[in-house]
Amino acid sequence: MKERESERVSIAQSVVLDSSSGRREVRVSDLSTGGCYVDCISALQPNEIVKLRFILPHGRSEEIPGTIVYVHPGIGFGVQFNDMTAQQRTVLEQLILLSGGRP
Repeated sequence: MKERESERVSIAQSVVLDSSSGRREVRVSDLSTGGCYVDCISALQPNEIVKLRFILPHGRSEEIPGTIVYVHPGIGFGVQFNDMTAQQRTVLEQLILLSGGRP
């Protein structure tokens, strides 16, 4: 596995996961501008495309697309973010700062 390009921070953030098996609320347990780890018992597969909707303060939300890069069956999976807009990257940077990290 290649080394991460961005530092990850621990976070406990509820997000809405949209995948081939439907939409559900899950928890992100670490986050960087390059990807995240999702705590989820659902059986998803590496290379699957997903969307994560991050809920922000004041009722805003931002959906960010990604690809599952590895799976820990019954525990969770790692996501690499894909083709982010400047707005999506800014949202991730703000969440990282709020968690005490550096984007």
